[in-house]
Amino acid sequence: MSETSRIGAAVDIGSNSVHLLVVALEGDLRRVIRDESELLGLGAVVDMEGRIPDASAAVTVELVRGYVQAAQEEGADWIVLLATEPLRRASNRTRFCDLVQQATGLPLHVLSHEEEAELTVLGVLDGEPPSEPTLVLDIGGGSSEIVLLGPGADPVIGVMPVGSARLTASFVEDDPPTAEEIQALRSEAHHLLSGMPVGHPTRGIVVGGSGTNLVRLTADEEAEATDGADATDGAEEDWLIDKTRIGRAVRLVMRHPSAELVETYGLRERRIVQMAAGASLIEATLDCYDLPHVETSDASLREGAILAWQRAGDAWRERLGDLISGEPPTAA
Repeated sequence: MSETSRIGAAVDIGSNSVHLLVVALEGDLRRVIRDESELLGLGAVVDMEGRIPDASAAVTVELVRGYVQAAQEEGADWIVLLATEPLRRASNRTRFCDLVQQATGLPLHVLSHEEEAELTVLGVLDGEPPSEPTLVLDIGGGSSEIVLLGPGADPVIGVMPVGSARLTASFVEDDPPTAEEIQALRSEAHHLLSGMPVGHPTRGIVVGGSGTNLVRLTADEEAEATDGADATDGAEEDWLIDKTRIGRAVRLVMRHPSAELVETYGLRERRIVQMAAGASLIEATLDCYDLPHVETSDASLREGAILAWQRAGDAWRERLGDLISGEPPTAA
């Protein structure tokens, strides 16, 4: 490893999963050292209980403690702990944050919707200001955010109170989903998008498992149709999602039980079950903003948090607006 490289880590407690990312920052390059997650479904737990029960809290805190230890073993110079939708809504979030700090020695930052969106933008654009009118759609399990960006303009953020998990729970009971359930998902997604900020982006980017797993599902379908050729080898176009690709994904989900698709495509069952809901939100975004397609991005708020701490240290939350606009960073 280069003597000038530094290692940063972020742990994110979300509605679907708890996720660890450790990266080495080497000049303008970012090299992933460790990237792993565990599906816990805390969002659904908080939806039912209004809080994080003791048993769920114990499992989550121990997982976070293990992730912090793993990051330290990888040589992390800094570790940022983040929480999003389930902790925003949990009535015992203060107690939970105390448990995390006791177990790790680090504060747990419960992000607002706006902070979550800003960190996601920072990670997706790798800390660079946008060069054209850009939309970033971040589909979570319990909520989703749309960010409209433009050169020299402040970001405009719209929040939807549902993500792929909550939308699925509201409208889908069958496995595979019925045509009526798919139509209900599509109708609700278009209704939600109608309340988002007005804009005219020329570029769209979707963040989260809804996009990347949709691409992987349909890429495997294309590979089968071409005698095993890898449909995602190298071509940037293969990571674009348009209505044709959405249609292929939804047809697959409607024709096969989730367990069968898990066995065939190697995706997690929860991701398959939530696929139609995520696809509906992407389709509605294309319609609402008249975009021919969106790009998919593996980057997220975790990359954004690592970059924010590198540039602004402990003041990263106060500096988010400056960091997105490309203001000169303050060295950590």
